[in-house]
Amino acid sequence: MGKVGGAGPSDPAALEAQIEEARAQLALTIDAIAARVAPAAIATQAKSRARAIVINPDGTIKRDKAVIVGGVGLMFTLFLAWRRFH
Repeated sequence: MGKVGGAGPSDPAALEAQIEEARAQLALTIDAIAARVAPAAIATQAKSRARAIVINPDGTIKRDKAVIVGGVGLMFTLFLAWRRFH
């Protein structure tokens, strides 16, 4: 039965309002999940993480890290070239 002096669970208008509120919350949650898993968002995150590895907060390059990253990139490129021609 309903609450005294207010809209209870059996009140159709109150139920409709609760359903609409739940739908709105669900829509916001789905939008947030879609934004987090979007390829562009993932690429942007990966790019900022990679930059954080080789660039200091003041904008200067971390030379030791840049050399390592460059070496890994060169090795990967050489590996791909080797696989293509063998």
